[in-house]
Amino acid sequence: MSAPTPKLGETGSLVDRLVVLIRDAIIAGEFAPGEHIRIKPLADSHGVSLIPVREALSRLLSTRIVIAEPNRGYFVAPAPTDETFCQFRLFRELFEVSAVELGFDNVTEADITRLTNLNGKMRSIAEGRPGKKQLVNWGQLNGAFHEVLVGLACNPFIMQQQVELSFVHMYFQIARSETVDFGILKTLATEHDGLIEALKSRDKDTLLQRLSSHINRTV
Repeated sequence: MSAPTPKLGETGSLVDRLVVLIRDAIIAGEFAPGEHIRIKPLADSHGVSLIPVREALSRLLSTRIVIAEPNRGYFVAPAPTDETFCQFRLFRELFEVSAVELGFDNVTEADITRLTNLNGKMRSIAEGRPGKKQLVNWGQLNGAFHEVLVGLACNPFIMQQQVELSFVHMYFQIARSETVDFGILKTLATEHDGLIEALKSRDKDTLLQRLSSHINRTV
């Protein structure tokens, strides 16, 4: 009798679920930057064939946390250089500030409450003793925080891009974690408070200025 197939979740296609599993494993640091992602062991570990794993990895190429090399296969993207990270941060600033400006008038009290709750959880991490695992949790919460802001635009195409940006940012955080000063997390949480206050007072100019500065300070 064959071993039972591990559960991959209940929603989405098999490939969709593998995309999430592989992506989350990379974000969680289970694969090192630059590591070769071997398809057969990955397929065996999830009780699936090689084909859906290949398709999942192919989809992950668009997130830039996975790369492909001819005749060699798939690899976790290498840790970003300082120049690459600066280029990413510039793009993120242009994209996110524009999206928030577009959707500013759509903010609700429910949005403000969700932002406040997310930032409270991030502050708890910042006030603890952060390590790589805590940085992953921080990255997930931070991604959700900024998705609320970008979600004000009420545009599914913008949101799809924001989700991908969040995963790239989380991966970059983990890949650079050896050089990150975790003390900055308290500063970032305080800056989140400033963003929330600007939303509460419906001060768009202050919100956009603070958001731009915040993105350029991020780890």
